[in-house]
Amino acid sequence: MVTYERFVEELITQGIDKTIVEKLVEEYRIVKREHLLGDDEKAVLHSAKVSDLILALIKSKVSGQVEDVNNLHFSKLLEDTLKYPKPSAADVILTLAIPRVAESVYTIRCKKDVAHVKTIDPSFIDSSYCVSACDWMLSELVLLFYKADVNEASELINSILTKKVPTIEEFEDGSVVILRKDLSLKQEFLLVLYHDYPKRTTNEDLIERLHYGNPKYAERILKELEGEKFVHRNNEGNKLTKNAIKYVEDEILTKKG
Repeated sequence: MVTYERFVEELITQGIDKTIVEKLVEEYRIVKREHLLGDDEKAVLHSAKVSDLILALIKSKVSGQVEDVNNLHFSKLLEDTLKYPKPSAADVILTLAIPRVAESVYTIRCKKDVAHVKTIDPSFIDSSYCVSACDWMLSELVLLFYKADVNEASELINSILTKKVPTIEEFEDGSVVILRKDLSLKQEFLLVLYHDYPKRTTNEDLIERLHYGNPKYAERILKELEGEKFVHRNNEGNKLTKNAIKYVEDEILTKKG
């Protein structure tokens, strides 16, 4: 399976500037997070940053010229990219199709004044389009540079929502250890569910992975979390709500135990 780590390594191996690649993945993660949490304004803003970085990446790949990620000029990058030769279908995708999609995202960002005066709030439709555009552009880069198939590219895009939590250590048998000692059991449950997101986790799996020996009390805690609108529960298991994701990131992961 393609992973972001392998994808980044492959791009760097092909001579693309490491800083551009890593910044692109970082901004893309922010896009997906903000869209998930319903912040349309930030999703559009960071989608435009992804567009900037994708053009900088293409320029690095085709010409070998490295752009300063802190001083990117979209119009100039677009102009340069569109001028590159297009001898093959892959070149047409890389230096024409992807840049035109990036241009559409950047246009939405500018016309909506997202980064400036808040005269018009970006709508959910704007945000959804920009996120989908970023998904498509990144998928095409995976297909072109990593030589992955369509299914692998799709898996990589979907995996961006998989949480990697430094507070949790996961072992080969699937069990986990919470590395902080200051958390309540309720917070530990939230961390594991956050780690598993967007997959659902059954009560049994949650208890087994934490080696917790009181299933009745665990059920009580999960019911409390459901009542607090932190967990959605059904026959397939437990899944965090947007409220819980924000709580974990703002109140648990940002604070050291």
